[in-house]
Amino acid sequence: MHLRWALLALLEEEESHGYRLVKRFIQRLGPLWNPNVGQVYQLLHELERRGLVTSQSDAAGARLRRRFRLTARGERALRAWLARRPGWPEPPRQEIFVRVLAAERHGAEAMRAQLARQEEEWRRWLDQVRDATRSAADGSLAGQLAREAMLGQVEANLRWLARCHEVLAARAAP
Repeated sequence: MHLRWALLALLEEEESHGYRLVKRFIQRLGPLWNPNVGQVYQLLHELERRGLVTSQSDAAGARLRRRFRLTARGERALRAWLARRPGWPEPPRQEIFVRVLAAERHGAEAMRAQLARQEEEWRRWLDQVRDATRSAADGSLAGQLAREAMLGQVEANLRWLARCHEVLAARAAP
């Protein structure tokens, strides 16, 4: 899971409690990837069990918080991960594939309807990504690159949908 490496990278910059890590993560890479606070704390506790981070109780106001800090072992693990060859892209497991599979039995028109519905949703998502890109004020290079990657992926998905329509039309032609 990539989120654990993001947490180690953020903790390398400065110690922090879980909620603040989520806020910093979203500032840097969001709003396209919003980790769940519970998931972040679960990962932090796992990282602590593995000796990659330590924590200390921090009485801040009325709440007792745990502040996490990267250990030397965590720094070595992060550097080793950065030195490794990146993994291959995840295989696409998109809902539209299953929708087209289910619609295929009902004919080309049913498939076209699913493709059109998916296109509408991806265009809405594209608008949100573009809005996030325009309104990004944090200046984070990592965030800019993540938003540009997301734009490219959504645009590629829309090109793929257009290609699906072409394939359906070619199959229908005599």
